[in-house]
Amino acid sequence: MILSNRVIANVVKELDPGIQQKDIPYAIEKIRSNIEVTPPKGETFEGSNVFYLSVIDNDPYRAVKKADALARAYLETYREISKSRAVYSYDFFKDQTDKLYQEMAFKEQKLREYETQNALMLIEILNLEPGKANMEVGPNALLTDLKRKYYVLQQELIGIRTAIEHLEKNKQARQIPAVIPEMEVHGRAITAFKNKVAQLQIQLNEMKSQFTPEFTPLKQAEIELNYNIKSLREELERTLQAHEITAQTMEARLQELDREIVALEESIRLTANERSTYESLKREYSLARDAYISARNQMEQARLAHSLNQEQQNLVLMDHPVVPQKPYQPNRPLLLLLGLFSAILLSIASVLTLDHFDHTIKKPEDIEDFTGLRVLGSIPRIG
Repeated sequence: MILSNRVIANVVKELDPGIQQKDIPYAIEKIRSNIEVTPPKGETFEGSNVFYLSVIDNDPYRAVKKADALARAYLETYREISKSRAVYSYDFFKDQTDKLYQEMAFKEQKLREYETQNALMLIEILNLEPGKANMEVGPNALLTDLKRKYYVLQQELIGIRTAIEHLEKNKQARQIPAVIPEMEVHGRAITAFKNKVAQLQIQLNEMKSQFTPEFTPLKQAEIELNYNIKSLREELERTLQAHEITAQTMEARLQELDREIVALEESIRLTANERSTYESLKREYSLARDAYISARNQMEQARLAHSLNQEQQNLVLMDHPVVPQKPYQPNRPLLLLLGLFSAILLSIASVLTLDHFDHTIKKPEDIEDFTGLRVLGSIPRIG
């Protein structure tokens, strides 16, 4: 940020209030080229909270003035940005909180209206909640009981229909009707007639083996037997009619139970659907409430940052710029010493290099080294 046009432009205007607008970009680039921002030795920008600002200029007093102006311009710009950021953050979260509150209130109103309109059904919905000690409550318990009654009544109706079918067959037969054990429990008359007919049959069988058919007691026993058989048939007929009435009553009751079971199953299905609707409304309200609480907490943090301006308090100027006692650069004695040392090294290196690559013949011994022949004599140079 300290190298930005916004900060340096403020410095340029402070140092030269009468500068022309067209000359400001050139002045910004000139100042920027002589600015260095570095962390302490051995640290990085990410790991340091302290930074050094250096300004290079031929005039030390002008360098101090520039450094001081840069530091003040940077701090002022940072405070403005921090303040605007805090204000923007607070306004943003305030708008978000207001919107989320309206949404939460709307969903809460929908939930309360549903609870008011379906107060009775909510009892059944709550009975369907998981984790209940006994899930067979309300319509579920009634449905189970009705199905149990329907099964028991159906079994009884099957038994009665079997008895009716047996009576119908005996009714059309000419022989003495057979009485099944289930019929004897409906009244003592059937049992009495059955026992009387059995006694008379035994008596007649004994008399027929001893007397002729014209024997008067034998004829009276046959008349009494026929009368008891007729009475037994009449009693069985009345029992058959009673069984028919009972069967019709059971069938009507079964139809009624069937309608009640269908109605209860439909009621339970509707209750399950309403439960899904109710759970969806509660979930939507819960999510809206959580979002509102989160936005409200963020708005409160933004409000505190806005009121305390925490970032502004943490950013301070530790040391004001001072006039240096001597020029920072150049160090002329050191430069002369380094130049002399470099020249000596360069000269030695040049001589060694030229000598290494020089293959000309300078002495008679060089001839023997290159040709492998002895030198017989030499002719001196004639001037």
